[in-house]
Amino acid sequence: MTDQDVLRTTFSFAPPVDDAAAWHLRLDDLAASINEAFPGASTSWGGDLGPRSDGALTFEVPLDAGVWLEGLATTPYPGIGSVMVMRASAAEAARFALWLRDSFVPSPDLVQFTSELALNNGDDAHGILPPDGSVDEIADTLQQHIDATGHS
Repeated sequence: MTDQDVLRTTFSFAPPVDDAAAWHLRLDDLAASINEAFPGASTSWGGDLGPRSDGALTFEVPLDAGVWLEGLATTPYPGIGSVMVMRASAAEAARFALWLRDSFVPSPDLVQFTSELALNNGDDAHGILPPDGSVDEIADTLQQHIDATGHS
């Protein structure tokens, strides 16, 4: 399988549904953290994507030479929001998710996820990112999620 054959989707990472404010998400903090953690990253305010004009942040982070990951973070309400990585393989999304879990959110057990593939197939259940483990373990979790949607 080549990189072009890998299934790509948008992954959404968010705090637990029953504790939506658990991250206390502030987009200015997220932008600063992304720029510090990923040299060469770019962040910009995304415009009017929600009820608040400052409620969206777009970003690009370099993963490898010539490989970039695009993302979008939104906060429809102060302190409440999600972070998405777009058109990503499970392995690419896992690299960002590992950083998000270990370096940004207040506790590693506060990251749930879903994907565009699952939502398009009517599956609105949230997976739980492993609270510990390697990038490969996270990639396996995300790939199992993709495979469970009927896409392999």
